[in-house]
Amino acid sequence: MTTLRETTLATEAFVAEDATFRDAAARLAAVEVSAIAVLDGRRRVAGLFTDDDLLRGLFPGYLADLRHTAFLELDADALAAQLEKAGDDPVARHMREPATVEIDTNTVHAAERFLHTPWGSLAVVDERRFVGMLGQVEFCRAIMRHLAR
Repeated sequence: MTTLRETTLATEAFVAEDATFRDAAARLAAVEVSAIAVLDGRRRVAGLFTDDDLLRGLFPGYLADLRHTAFLELDADALAAQLEKAGDDPVARHMREPATVEIDTNTVHAAERFLHTPWGSLAVVDERRFVGMLGQVEFCRAIMRHLAR
């Protein structure tokens, strides 16, 4: 394994930039990576929607300030209401800056990008157009399979 061309990518891990939060959440749940790409009309990566963005959209913001949540009970109705509230938001309101890497990037550079990226997925592009998402877990598995040969 010398470049990302030799790695399995999640090619369906994307939504259009006019997608809703609900659309992005459904797509994220359907793929096996921790982020999906948000694509513009030219299939260029406009942003990423991560599992962190999903949690931030579904749960109240004050949870990030708490060190202990045992006193809070799960209220399924409140969670459903929050999805209903956030569901029609544009995904752009919840996405973050994209972390991208070129398809011909070597394995060492890809590893370095993962080490400097706080979430576990990179959008792989070819001449700025989306090719697929690369999850850190799958990347590590590919390296281990390569080393086992």
